[in-house]
Amino acid sequence: MRNRELLKRFGVLAVAALFAVSCASDEATTSAPATTSAPATTSAPATTEPASEEDESGSDEGASARPYEIEVTHETGTTTISGIPERIVVLEYSFADHLGTLGIAPVGYAVDAPPSYLAAFTEEVGGVDVGTRKEPNLETIISLEPDLIIADLQRHEELYDQLSEIAPTVVFNSLRGSYQDQLDVFATVAEILDKQAEADDILVDYETVFTAAQSGTTADAGQFVVGVLWGERSYTVHSTESFIGSFVEVLGRSNAIEPAAEETQYLLDLEGLASVNPASIVVLCNPGDQAFLDDLASEPVWQALEAAQNNRVYTFNRNLWSKARGITAFRLILQEATEGGLLSDQESTSATC
Repeated sequence: MRNRELLKRFGVLAVAALFAVSCASDEATTSAPATTSAPATTSAPATTEPASEEDESGSDEGASARPYEIEVTHETGTTTISGIPERIVVLEYSFADHLGTLGIAPVGYAVDAPPSYLAAFTEEVGGVDVGTRKEPNLETIISLEPDLIIADLQRHEELYDQLSEIAPTVVFNSLRGSYQDQLDVFATVAEILDKQAEADDILVDYETVFTAAQSGTTADAGQFVVGVLWGERSYTVHSTESFIGSFVEVLGRSNAIEPAAEETQYLLDLEGLASVNPASIVVLCNPGDQAFLDDLASEPVWQALEAAQNNRVYTFNRNLWSKARGITAFRLILQEATEGGLLSDQESTSATC
């Protein structure tokens, strides 16, 4: 598929950039998933077209040449899909992003404190709330009569058999997947929906945005730590194999956190953070967490950190940076990472939740 070839071709750019970073610092912690991705896409297209809308002109140009049935290999098996799905239920935010970016509206979506931009891809185009991502409402899903369900490995593996009785179901590693995993899933979803040509164009455009952000990264800025502030002294760090940890790393910064006990993200207390003492700290939080951040920043141990002393503590929206996945989300995160000074190692301009 052309879009998969583009992913591989753009991956060479990321490999070259990361090699330069590793030469600049012996402390580089680049992981395999983060060294193979640097694709491309446009700003979010309209999301009002059904998945199989025909060209009103009646032209056969671009008509699907794929077999009537395709087999999709995914995290929990192989699923046969007949025709091009038109009524799709998505149970993770990344899948809503993939559909919306491709110009397709889901009939149902799981929702709990979603990134704000996803409203244009879900509720504003008629999508029905099917419960939370952790506990989707199967009765509501049944009522929607879907012809495809897209589910997450971490959250829905145990529901796979039940979901498959409702409609053909594919399961991908989104919640605990890396940046490259999200790109791979986007390519697969495009193939399922016979949208490879559209995906090609999206990836080409995105690659331009990605490369511009990557070129502005300071290669010798030192290591960073990125994590979610959940409450008082609850800081969950995201490793080189997490989504956001691998995304920032493939842009040229070096992530100080490796997976631990097979977990790609885990709690790290203040003393543990001090033992790492990164050059930059990224705190993902929401406005309601400001008191927790202020309390943390008042601690002598925090104030002694290199990042705190050099004004290299960056705060970004938790819902976008830790929950969102997909090409449209990537573009929004790239903009904030660039403007906030994280990539160029400038003093933080995003110091509050």
